[in-house]
Amino acid sequence: MTKSDAKYWNLRALDSEAVDSLAVDLNETQLLTSVLYNRGIRTPKDAEAFLHPSMQNIADSFLMLNMSAVVDSILESLLANETILVFGDNDVDGVTSTTLVYQFLTHLGANAHYFLPRRKEDGHGFNDDTITAALNSCQPNLVITVDCGTSGVSEIAALRAQGIKVIVVDHHAPPEVMPDTLILNPKQPGETFPYDNLAAVGVAFHLVAALVQTCRERNLWLHFGVNEPDLQDMLDLVCLGTIADVVPLLGENRTFVSLGLDVIRKRKRSGIAALLSDVGADDKYITERTICYRLVPRINAAGRVGDPNECVALLTAYRYTTAQAIARSLENYNHQRQNAEASMINEAIAIAQQQVLEGRRVLVVARENWHQGILGIISSRILDKFYKPTVVIAINDGRGRGSARSPEGFSILNAFAKCKELIDDFGGHHSAAGLSLLAENVEAFSNKIERVAGELLAGGSTPIRSLDIDAEANIAELLSLWQNQYLEWLGPFGTANKEPTFIIKAVRVMLIKRLNHAYARAKVRQDTATLALHVPSALTSDIKQGDLLDVVVTPKYAPHRDFPEFILLAAQPASTTSDTST
Repeated sequence: MTKSDAKYWNLRALDSEAVDSLAVDLNETQLLTSVLYNRGIRTPKDAEAFLHPSMQNIADSFLMLNMSAVVDSILESLLANETILVFGDNDVDGVTSTTLVYQFLTHLGANAHYFLPRRKEDGHGFNDDTITAALNSCQPNLVITVDCGTSGVSEIAALRAQGIKVIVVDHHAPPEVMPDTLILNPKQPGETFPYDNLAAVGVAFHLVAALVQTCRERNLWLHFGVNEPDLQDMLDLVCLGTIADVVPLLGENRTFVSLGLDVIRKRKRSGIAALLSDVGADDKYITERTICYRLVPRINAAGRVGDPNECVALLTAYRYTTAQAIARSLENYNHQRQNAEASMINEAIAIAQQQVLEGRRVLVVARENWHQGILGIISSRILDKFYKPTVVIAINDGRGRGSARSPEGFSILNAFAKCKELIDDFGGHHSAAGLSLLAENVEAFSNKIERVAGELLAGGSTPIRSLDIDAEANIAELLSLWQNQYLEWLGPFGTANKEPTFIIKAVRVMLIKRLNHAYARAKVRQDTATLALHVPSALTSDIKQGDLLDVVVTPKYAPHRDFPEFILLAAQPASTTSDTST
């Protein structure tokens, strides 16, 4: 790691007595219990739930505010054979939420339809234009919004004025004034549900679970003439949406993803099986990374440059041949997305780089005729490069639509709220949000949010990228105490549950050799013990043969090897001059 890098090393403070006690109780290593401690695990019971997730870890769905009333309303519509429309957002969370609710309703024989807005033809989000397009597709008595609707005060009032019932199933941060309708949202005021960080598909799962339980209690399965479905079989969808929406992989989200990966590996759903075949996934090695980097981009691509409704058709397809054809269509969308991204990213980064040189705290990158469907990707790339709050805006026909990403420690949603006089509409999460505004207000908005950042950021400086370290270890400890199975137990990894990291001090670089364009191989020694490291190409300039270094490493999951492999995350000159490794 070069000195000019904005990262700093954060060795997390540990309660050694608590770590040692947990290690004794679990009969496991202190390295493992150090990692558990840093993820909030303090008792054997919590450790068992974390290391071995099960359906018993999932909360009672009726603890969610308004659940009983929502279930009664939906069953009333079902028993009256009313037309139900599921209206979803066009990202993976919206697609999987829509699929989950729609498929369950059709299982009960409901007169159900679904609609996800196409960006080019219908617009984006839950607004008057997209609602009009949805109502043109069918004439519903009940609209269930999924992954949207919490901010739709006027839109929902207009629907209700037409005699259409509305139920909102969402997870976005609520505005000061909420719609006058039934809402399932673990973030809404008055909510006591134990998990407030679910993806929308997690909320949708609880809705379906509550409906399943109520149908059982009221003996309605015989009335509907179908068998009670297995809720665990639905977790493949919940897993997809949860990973895609980058929510914390702790608590219930961890359970959803862990159990959902098991369902995905069994390829029970034709649509997921077709996608896995397209990307050449091996069932033994399907992990959260397979979902995040190979499946999610293909599903998202339809919402960005094509028709997201094809994704619901894929995930509900009964025949594998049908799913294969749709999967090929998604692959075409993904190629279109990649081409559009390639033409935008260099220009966007150049603009952002200039703003960094000017000392801006918030990067606002705007251009005419940019593709609106990939703004989120571009803003994420800029955030990753510069680690500053970033808003990327595409201007078309006198209007700007933007997507924003923000590092930990700065709420882009709160910043938007302080600029609301210049914004027509905004919503999302504290770390990822969207907005729309008049093109003529873009410059004023850019100036205003920069001033707002100065007010919101303590000391006037932007957040610093940190490298969190779970524990200090020596090479001998890692080789003798760390096992590959621990990565299986600790995964799936993601937000709030990163791969474990360890600092090793005063190692001597004995050898470094490039393997390919992505990695080099290094061997480091401490005392008489040696450790082989994979060195990413970005770090090869920071490590040379003969150097005495402090290094941060993470284990690499290698189930085919008896001993774990390690990846170098960072290196800097050793903080001590003592060296017994020569």
